[in-house]
Amino acid sequence: MPGTMLKNRLEWINALLMAAGDLVIVIGVYMLGFWLRHSLLANLFARTLDRPLDFRLSALHYLVAGIVMGVVTVIVMQGFGVYRRNWGLAQIEELAGILRSSFTAVVITFALSFAVRELNFSRFVLLFSFPASSLCLAVWHGVLREMTRKAALESGLASRTAIYGCGALALELSRHLSNRGAFPAILCGFIRPAGRECESSIEADRADDLGAYLRDRSIERLIVADTSLSRDETADIIYACEHAGISYMLVPDVFTLVSMTTRFTSLGSTTLIESVTPPLHGARSVFKRAFDLTVALASLPLLIVPCLILSAVILLDDGLPILYSQTRLGRNNRPFRMLKFRSMTVGAEKMKDGLRSRNEASGPLFKMRSDPRVTRSGRFLRRWSLDELPQFLNVIRGDMSLIGPRPPLPEEVAEYTERQLKRLRTIPGLTGVWQVSGRSQIGFEEMVKLDLYYVDNWSVWMDLSILLLTVPAALSRRGAY
Repeated sequence: MPGTMLKNRLEWINALLMAAGDLVIVIGVYMLGFWLRHSLLANLFARTLDRPLDFRLSALHYLVAGIVMGVVTVIVMQGFGVYRRNWGLAQIEELAGILRSSFTAVVITFALSFAVRELNFSRFVLLFSFPASSLCLAVWHGVLREMTRKAALESGLASRTAIYGCGALALELSRHLSNRGAFPAILCGFIRPAGRECESSIEADRADDLGAYLRDRSIERLIVADTSLSRDETADIIYACEHAGISYMLVPDVFTLVSMTTRFTSLGSTTLIESVTPPLHGARSVFKRAFDLTVALASLPLLIVPCLILSAVILLDDGLPILYSQTRLGRNNRPFRMLKFRSMTVGAEKMKDGLRSRNEASGPLFKMRSDPRVTRSGRFLRRWSLDELPQFLNVIRGDMSLIGPRPPLPEEVAEYTERQLKRLRTIPGLTGVWQVSGRSQIGFEEMVKLDLYYVDNWSVWMDLSILLLTVPAALSRRGAY
């Protein structure tokens, strides 16, 4: 089909543009590091030492090294899958891939610089390139993806997509597709499976001849969002998609929804799904704990003055106490006392039952945009997420991690299903996927899915990306109340 060929060609152009931009950015950052080290810092050192510094390598040498590093970075990012379109946690996983790729490229460039003994490159330039290029690449990827998405929607080149199903899952996927979908898509409607009830807000079509329905509406992608379909029904849908020449996506069955720590394997010629050990286990959990302690202890001296100022603000606004501790449940349902700067009036918990009719959150969560219990200083603290700072002490004590699922209240956990309890298989975090994905704008069920994905797909690079994204998330104040 001409339209499909054009879209495929544009996808290739977009991929080449992204890779070319990555190459230019890495080279530019590397040369910026060269300028900082050999011009700005060199002049400062020369004045301090009262003698000029002699550098054997010219800008041309560094330009060649920057080109090598840029090419290595692009190759490594391709190998690590950074250029793929679909991500489970969107920008979090993409940033994790960029950090991993940039670090690997710096290590390779380090090795090459030692191999070429007569060329002594500055270690500062190499070390500077890792965080600086990672940040610039992440911004570039985000800008390009958003520009591509908007251009595709405005030009009509977005993928014409239909959803097979009309239940709660179909509704959730349609909202995600419209707001944060990984690929630009135009939702062309819902298809109602025979004998299924639809959500009241969904207008679904019947498709007795699915192939004809897909062809008549020029559908290019079908998302099957009904996990109650029989094996034969699912097979018929796949055959219809293949005959119509369109791509399809299937929501996994209940087994995969229960456990994501699985992989495909084979026994003879039969494909099987095999369970694997969760990634945050054994030595990796020890490494995560060591990382938490290192960062938390290093942060304490920097937090002393801000915490004293915030304590004075709370004291002047609403008196004592300054801190508030609340029982939360940690790993494996273990209770602990979580610390926060007090942002509500004294006795706020006793007023909670009278406000339940005004609850704006879904599931067992309780959230209100205009909670009358919040003090004036508390509104400021919550808006900028400063009420969470005392939880660095919880991190040092081992009750919490820097990154992990939000620690729930005991009454919330009492309403959890067996699947939702998987959130408690890891240590709760000061920040996490929920905090950098919109916080209170995220519904409870989506929050659970994000946390389960994190638990089942943890990596040190994912933790680093969440930690970096926490700062802009806090500054944006999106979903903070």
